[in-house]
Amino acid sequence: MEAGIGIFIICCMSILSPFYGVDKEGQLHGCAPSPNCVSSGSWEYNYIHHIEPITYNYDSSTAFKRMHTYFENSENIHIDEVISDQYIRVTYFTKVFRFPDRVELFFPKDQNHIEVRSHSWIGLWDVFANRLRIARFRNIIDSENPPTSETLF
Repeated sequence: MEAGIGIFIICCMSILSPFYGVDKEGQLHGCAPSPNCVSSGSWEYNYIHHIEPITYNYDSSTAFKRMHTYFENSENIHIDEVISDQYIRVTYFTKVFRFPDRVELFFPKDQNHIEVRSHSWIGLWDVFANRLRIARFRNIIDSENPPTSETLF
């Protein structure tokens, strides 16, 4: 019985995860203990949750526009909050079961990288979906002609 309660609590940790947004130090919040989240704000030695920020070689407003345009033109994505040239928070919905995943992008001023956080709201493990999502974002930022939503898996 206690094991069942423990598993239920761990599965719900994503809903009870740290607040979204940027903290007082100018970093995205880290991840809850469950392995269904990746964040560039997680500790570097935390191999379950840590992912490197997305880097780019041009101005931050261009990077912001690329990502915002991608989110606007993609299906199954709802833009929850936008702070111009600084922060984007979206909710992804999986195509089959419509599970929600929250994604946050923070564009620190005078730095050529994007802080990222992606986590699944439901379930204990995300089958690497969050890491693959961030890899897609890297492709959008790195390419000279950003792909449209139809060309990405």
